[in-house]
Amino acid sequence: MNEFTEHSPGNENKLFNFRHSSLRTTIEQGFGILKSRFRSIDKKSFGFYETQVDVVLPCCIIHNYIIGVDPYDFFMEEICSESEPIRRTINLSQREEREENREWITKREMIASIMWNDYNTQRN
Repeated sequence: MNEFTEHSPGNENKLFNFRHSSLRTTIEQGFGILKSRFRSIDKKSFGFYETQVDVVLPCCIIHNYIIGVDPYDFFMEEICSESEPIRRTINLSQREEREENREWITKREMIASIMWNDYNTQRN
């Protein structure tokens, strides 16, 4: 499957942004499906963050099991078009926040560069 049918990305940032956006959309749709199937994880006061993290994998396993047992599950016929990204609240000092931002910017640039090199290698 070609990512760009008509126009190729002009640089590594555009390629990264396209792939990041596609991945984020897919992940949000996945969480939307889980939240629809398992109503208890859609509640605002679901518990501690660590508990929420520990519950997601078993929900994925149960969901995949159900799909394996009944591929025509009525639930999967529904379209989960609305999904909210999961956000966690972190209280950081401005200094810690700047340091974390620099780290993420560095990681992003490294990933974008690797993607760009791989993309150009595959095209040639």
